[in-house]
Amino acid sequence: MNWIKSLILFLFTFTACIGILYVADLVGKKSFGLGEPVVYDSHPLWGYSPRKNKTYTRFDGDKITINEVGLRSTNKWNKNGKNILFLGDSVTYGGSYINDDQTFSFLACKELKNWRCHNGGVNAYGIMNMVAKSRYDDRISSAPIRVFTFISGDFDRGLQKFDTAHFILREPPSHLSAIWEVLNFISARIIPKEWFGKNSDLIENNAQYIKKQKINRQFALDIFFDELNRLESKGLDFLVVFSPSIEEIENAKLILNNKIIFKIKNKYPNRFIDLTDTLTKAYYSDEKLIFKDQVHYWEKGHLLVSKTISPFLKEIINRRL
Repeated sequence: MNWIKSLILFLFTFTACIGILYVADLVGKKSFGLGEPVVYDSHPLWGYSPRKNKTYTRFDGDKITINEVGLRSTNKWNKNGKNILFLGDSVTYGGSYINDDQTFSFLACKELKNWRCHNGGVNAYGIMNMVAKSRYDDRISSAPIRVFTFISGDFDRGLQKFDTAHFILREPPSHLSAIWEVLNFISARIIPKEWFGKNSDLIENNAQYIKKQKINRQFALDIFFDELNRLESKGLDFLVVFSPSIEEIENAKLILNNKIIFKIKNKYPNRFIDLTDTLTKAYYSDEKLIFKDQVHYWEKGHLLVSKTISPFLKEIINRRL
């Protein structure tokens, strides 16, 4: 009869383990907002972008809405052409810790009648991703006004692919989705192939790294200027917005010596918005209300940026009338 006891013990242990998994999954969903990750689609030109027609409830109940053209927006793409397209990285996207209507792309357009704004910011995007998205994504190519928001590091990133971070390219399972999301995050951090032949044994010296970085930055800047020139030749309007990091705010020389910023500002003085002064004043007033970390904003930071950008958009719209 020992086998019966063993079977009962096995069934009890198995059931208990399943129960623990489901309890852990429930805690992950209720307490941490896990289980409903943003799903992306890969693309050979712009790397990846959020899957269209999706709505998510993430951390602290914050809403993320991806419309029918793959942009974070509660609005559908305006068929009459009056669309304002924001392009950028996670600073523009806003993250999963704020609602759609708290992002600066939404707030900057609240007073613009008959125009719809769409947030095309995507986590980890570099300048090359933004340019490819602006130039080749047919779903959004008709936008007559575009706002490119960048941080200094965007010119170092090159073209980011879907495997840059823990981006998810499939719908989560119907059961234990919170645990599935955690496992996905862990697997993205621990990549077995990098233990073997995909991890280079060459060590670059500082001079080699700096040389490669300069070439990469100049190539990204050339591509960026090509896209801006293309938009200008087609009679389309654009703004270029620079967002400083806390490190750059605390050390002004980093911006003064930044040749990328100097070249963009010099080439497009009337289309360039430097947020440095605005964010510096706010930072030294109350840094915790502006920056979440080195580069990302809290809600008050988004509101401040939107108030800076909005007058420029109004001016463009008035000029187009």
